[in-house]
Amino acid sequence: MRGTLTETQMKALLESVKLINSTLDLDELLFLIMDEITRNLNAERGTLYIVDESKNEIWSKIALGDKELVIRQPVGKGISGYVAETGKVLNIRDAYNEPRFNPEFDKKSGYRTRSILCMPVNDRTGKTIAVLQILNKRNGFFDKKDEFFTAVFTDYISLAIQNAQLYREALERKSLEDEIAVAGEIQKLLLPAKLPQLDEYELFAYHRPSRYIGGDYYDLFFNQDALNLILADVSGKGTPAALLMASLQATVHNIIGNSHTSLDIVNTINSHLYSITAPDKYATLVWGRIDLSRHSFTYITAGHVPPFLFKRIQQDISVTELPIAGIPVGLLPKFDFREGSVQLNEDDILVICSDGITEAQNGNEEMFDNHRLVKIVSNNFHQDAETIGRKIIEEVSSFQKNGSYEDDITLLIIKRKSS
Repeated sequence: MRGTLTETQMKALLESVKLINSTLDLDELLFLIMDEITRNLNAERGTLYIVDESKNEIWSKIALGDKELVIRQPVGKGISGYVAETGKVLNIRDAYNEPRFNPEFDKKSGYRTRSILCMPVNDRTGKTIAVLQILNKRNGFFDKKDEFFTAVFTDYISLAIQNAQLYREALERKSLEDEIAVAGEIQKLLLPAKLPQLDEYELFAYHRPSRYIGGDYYDLFFNQDALNLILADVSGKGTPAALLMASLQATVHNIIGNSHTSLDIVNTINSHLYSITAPDKYATLVWGRIDLSRHSFTYITAGHVPPFLFKRIQQDISVTELPIAGIPVGLLPKFDFREGSVQLNEDDILVICSDGITEAQNGNEEMFDNHRLVKIVSNNFHQDAETIGRKIIEEVSSFQKNGSYEDDITLLIIKRKSS
């Protein structure tokens, strides 16, 4: 489309561009653009439609008194839909002689559409991102000069729309990030605020979600005779996993105060998760109970990384992986979970973790794996529980620094003190 702008048109265009660049609010921008284009073309009214590729629609907002009405129509339907689909300019002198024109709006509003100039607004790649529809030239018909002026104007409109959309997306992301950050703070409240203080045991706990929120959960429940503990890993990541984690936490807290055996508790958790989740949603867990008078550790492992028991035998450190005793909870309505038991002697160390530690990957996609975990604990066996725990977290973080995969990390260390 060839032509030149007069000095008056150029000045008007620059003033209009300055005005539409004064805002990044998309709704305000729609109204500013139409005010400017209708004023410059001496037209009665106009509409700027935004193309919504995800819905294959075009949409706009029009003012109705002190209210706003959002109008939508499919791409390809009507005059503006045709322009959105084809990218062609339509300059119509008599709307009622145009078969694509729909007179229903005129009938309802009492308005009489005569002439129409409808033009695509394209991005740098030539893709149509919006459509300008201008109605009723006041002193005749839209001519080639009007088309040229509008075509030049659309280049600036395109940039303004894209900037406004990027700004809106940034605000939405910021709002979502803020909400997720708050959710992360709330999720922290579901975990123990502090660990129990025991005369004969040292405790260490660490939890870090891969995102703001995650699906790992741990808890400890102390009474005079025993310390009950759970470490669970809900399938998935992010918000869905966090919601299921919260449900799991509520279930545990609801039943722990009653006199239930460990098997009763795990069976209740299993039945609850099965009843509220889809078949692909489940949780792995370790449920444990330390008898503080007998120093025995009974445990149930449901599809989880097995607990590790470290013992000193003369000058050597032995490690035992406590066996996996069942499938993840939530997969079947009932399952025959089994309970194991070991004795905790002085200086013995229990390490319970989520697979965010053992399956952490480095830049070569190698896993941290059990052997690295075992080596760290064995080399630091003489240290206290917190020192050992911090060393594990430090080594895992360093290992996965350049890796592409990251999962929630949860770690519990329990060490029986020497007398």
